[in-house]
Amino acid sequence: MQKTFSMKVEKIAHDGAAEGTHEGKAVRIHGMLPEEEGVVEVHSKQGLLVGELKDLTKASARRKLPDELHYLSCSPWQVMEYPLQSELKYEHLASLFRYYDDATKVGYTPATQFYGYRTKVEFSFCDRDGDVEIPLQLAFHQRGGGARRLALPQGCALVSERMNTAALMIVAKLREAGYISRDLKTLVIRESKSDGKLLAILYAKKESIEEIDVSDVPYLAGFIVFHSTEKSPASVPTKHLYTWGEDTLTEVMDSTSIRYSWDSFFQNNIPVFLEAVALMKQYMMKGSRVLELYSGAGTIGIMLAKEAQSVHAVEIVPSAVNSSLENAQVNGLENYTAECLPAEQIDAELFSGYDVLVLDPPRAGLHPKLITAILEKKPKQIIYLSCNPETQARDYSLLSELYQINLVHGFDFYPETPHMESLLVLTLRS
Repeated sequence: MQKTFSMKVEKIAHDGAAEGTHEGKAVRIHGMLPEEEGVVEVHSKQGLLVGELKDLTKASARRKLPDELHYLSCSPWQVMEYPLQSELKYEHLASLFRYYDDATKVGYTPATQFYGYRTKVEFSFCDRDGDVEIPLQLAFHQRGGGARRLALPQGCALVSERMNTAALMIVAKLREAGYISRDLKTLVIRESKSDGKLLAILYAKKESIEEIDVSDVPYLAGFIVFHSTEKSPASVPTKHLYTWGEDTLTEVMDSTSIRYSWDSFFQNNIPVFLEAVALMKQYMMKGSRVLELYSGAGTIGIMLAKEAQSVHAVEIVPSAVNSSLENAQVNGLENYTAECLPAEQIDAELFSGYDVLVLDPPRAGLHPKLITAILEKKPKQIIYLSCNPETQARDYSLLSELYQINLVHGFDFYPETPHMESLLVLTLRS
């Protein structure tokens, strides 16, 4: 059941939504700023009232017009001037670690590019606008709209013109071939910012997709098509249908060449990522033996290897492990090794002989078994890059008895959104 009422924003919550209260319950609305007031329409979800702004009655002086109509689906902070975005992210990070020590100094690096920065985007599809049929379009899921999708006739501003052009050309070809939205799941576009080459990965609900000619799509190096079961909402391969062209991209960063496969994790904001790596190099114990977990295609470990005695990388995706070994060879490194191993299978013996532990886990943070192994083997230094400062702070709460903070530093990898990365450097307490 929906309710409509007036609300004043009391704070910005950890997920970037504006928060107020109504009849003693917390209310979360995306697209509002601190101290703003408005009429909201909400429904109950997991003990909270969530919904959307219907009418803004008191606007903040720090509000700006969004650059896209679909901004709530991809970057809900487009309505906020950039200095305020930075202030809110900094304060959120500081509040998480101030809990452990009021004297903890938190640094912050803002973004320099606000649009077109992402190296990867995942589009959905739609062929309806409300009750009206429309030709097949790229789409994003509407925030708070359940299964509703918003058509994207021009793509999304968070990615480059090349990525949007490729996605729009591919959806046009799918439309011409007679496919409709219930045949398809998602279209992923990935870009190398070094040479502009693109990969496109299509996940289809339909179990067979005829080959379409994509040879005229500018900068497209490869097109990979999978059937993806409807039993899962996620874009996961159930069966490989066909591949045209290549299945890898290469990024050159600070004279380091990294090739990665279509399914490997890769950083989404290269200039800000390089700032983070520079700070890692500054703080890392020189000449150390490094163990890197959640290593992906080896990007961080390979970029740190010149400062280390050795680097051993561990990653769950076999193709990423293979890429990392090839990347080490291409970059002339003889002190880099890698193996394929899930985090939950890591035991304490893996840590033997290493001084520095480098971590870049997914949003869920560190596996409990991994934290147990760290506490048992006590590496001298931990360098922990996180895309979720909240789970990073949670993990530190379990490590804090043995480890002290040397550095907490936030990086705005994701301007116009509530998300950021944070770098935590820890050393054993004396």
